[in-house]
Amino acid sequence: MSRPFKQGLDYFPLDVELDDKVELIEAKHGIEGFGIFIKLLQRIYKEGYFLNLNEEFVLLFSKRINADINKVNAVIKDCLCYHLFDKTLHEKYKILTSAGIQKRYFTAI
Repeated sequence: MSRPFKQGLDYFPLDVELDDKVELIEAKHGIEGFGIFIKLLQRIYKEGYFLNLNEEFVLLFSKRINADINKVNAVIKDCLCYHLFDKTLHEKYKILTSAGIQKRYFTAI
């Protein structure tokens, strides 16, 4: 009997020195914005290399991390503006991902 296929990753790398894009999120939204971004990355890598984003997900996500839904939406919007997530793929498919996320995921698997 073969081993079942595992979805997602158990862990993902986080650089010691973050780039300016992530620092912009923290500068604009404080440590809460940074935390929301990291929690989104955790959720993405848990699922694989992208996350389906819809109203129900954001509502449950904000409840689970105990953050105001407006703050979560604002952080997501700014992550798209600062190219931490691919804006084109988000607009076309309503997903959160980026070339960097996909590269790290496929390197890990």
